[in-house]
Amino acid sequence: MTITNTESTEAERSARLLELAGRLADNFALRAAEHDRDNSFPFENFEAMRREKYLALPLPESLGGLGGTIKDFALCQERLARGDGATALAVNMHLFALGAMAERGTFDNPQAQMLIRMAADQGWVIGGGYTEPEIGGNWGFPTTTAEPRPGTYVLNGRKSFTSMAPIINFFVINATVTTDDGPSVGTFLVPKSTPGVEVIETWDTLGMRATASHDLTLKDVVVPEASLVISRPPGNLDPEATRLFAWFSLSIASVYTGIALAARDFAVDFAKSRRPSVLPRPIAHLPGVQFLVAEMDIKLAATRALTLRVAEEWIAGLHHDTESLATVVMPKYVATNSAIDVVNQAMQLVGGVGMFKRHPLERYYRDVRAGTFHPFGNDIAKEVIGKAALGLPIDVDPRWG
Repeated sequence: MTITNTESTEAERSARLLELAGRLADNFALRAAEHDRDNSFPFENFEAMRREKYLALPLPESLGGLGGTIKDFALCQERLARGDGATALAVNMHLFALGAMAERGTFDNPQAQMLIRMAADQGWVIGGGYTEPEIGGNWGFPTTTAEPRPGTYVLNGRKSFTSMAPIINFFVINATVTTDDGPSVGTFLVPKSTPGVEVIETWDTLGMRATASHDLTLKDVVVPEASLVISRPPGNLDPEATRLFAWFSLSIASVYTGIALAARDFAVDFAKSRRPSVLPRPIAHLPGVQFLVAEMDIKLAATRALTLRVAEEWIAGLHHDTESLATVVMPKYVATNSAIDVVNQAMQLVGGVGMFKRHPLERYYRDVRAGTFHPFGNDIAKEVIGKAALGLPIDVDPRWG
């Protein structure tokens, strides 16, 4: 079979990006336990990603990025998470939004133009202001408000789970905008230096401790009209929301798959070398251990196959309509739940040794718990998938009964 120059170039680019992610992951792994124990943010990791342009991974090369597709993004994030899950998760909140913006391909808004340029040239970081203490994710109207005034908007509200808070240059804020045509959900780009923007250090958690996902408060924050980059109805029922969630779902799936792969590798290496005094050979020869490893590998193979298949189909132009939301929801649901199962099995294989902080398995065990909390949670994901299979609109009223 003859490979065209275009195919060869794409393959070489993908291999180059994966090699970059591997180098970064191996370096970040050296400090992951320290940052986890200290609940400290890995500034040096983000500086390394800035130097290597990993922070511009999904931007087209014509705009100064690395040209990664959604599949490249998924594979690179999986590899990065095998070295440091917290860093991979944190940077994911920048990269998925950047990728969705780049794929949309229109940068007529001056704020978006500046953001793309600075992300490519200077490694600027964007961070989400979506989740709120009162409502969780973006399922309805945000409690954060944007009051229209002549030439400006005034933002007020509080956000939680603002990953990378110490280094964000532009906050991506969703807020309820009231207009003559009724309320809508507006997405604003807000510079960190804007008066009234304040990060409140609240992050002290079981897992993903090095993500610095602090709270963000907005008090009478005045922004120009150009800060509003997208306005849409509430919920997740338009093509733009589907695009955003596709980039989020596939990359989140990959991050937690990467952590599970790291746990699996640790358990396999342990089984090969662990020989209790009562046994003549390492525990790898025990059928129960072999069954656990087989179950881990089966789950991981199925998860990776689903994630990469959906990524390839997305690149081919499939699933971009609102009716396909269930398809892009599924990889995140499968991956995060399978990752918990795999890490549980790795811990079962290793036994009490896995509880010691001198080994990374206990960190994997804690970090992977966060996976199911990201949108969509398990219940809503199953509702979306089930309704799609039954031919029911996701917003059918009433939802139950």
